[in-house]
Amino acid sequence: MNFKGAHVDGELMRTCLLLAIAVGLVLGAAPRASADSPMVPAPPPAVPQGPPNGMVEQSSTDGGATDYRVYFDSRGRPAREELDYFHHGKMDTFYYFKDGVLDRVEIDSKGSGKIDIWVYLLDGQYVQRYERDTTGSGKPDVVKVFGK
Repeated sequence: MNFKGAHVDGELMRTCLLLAIAVGLVLGAAPRASADSPMVPAPPPAVPQGPPNGMVEQSSTDGGATDYRVYFDSRGRPAREELDYFHHGKMDTFYYFKDGVLDRVEIDSKGSGKIDIWVYLLDGQYVQRYERDTTGSGKPDVVKVFGK
């Protein structure tokens, strides 16, 4: 590939950063939050095995609002994870699993309460398709397909 003269706008770079953080969180590679850092709190180091059809909540601060929640399927594998990236009391990043493997990530990157980024994964780690709503309509108007 030749990237000479390529131009990448700031919005795309911000989206890629959010996506990298989201994927890192799922894989447990993101750094922990600190008082002087706006980083997202890392989920447990490994995707937890939980109570069948159960749910576990976590807060990154003592006595603070829940900013991480995971729901389990009937076999105790993760079915859905939710994260409050902006620490504003609303979950804004959602991870969906099929048979315990990450399948899709949905992100409200603006904190508006509307999903505006959808990332579809293959085998839990390869980005297969990326969709983005840049107009606020709630429907993707930018679609990138990878691996074709």
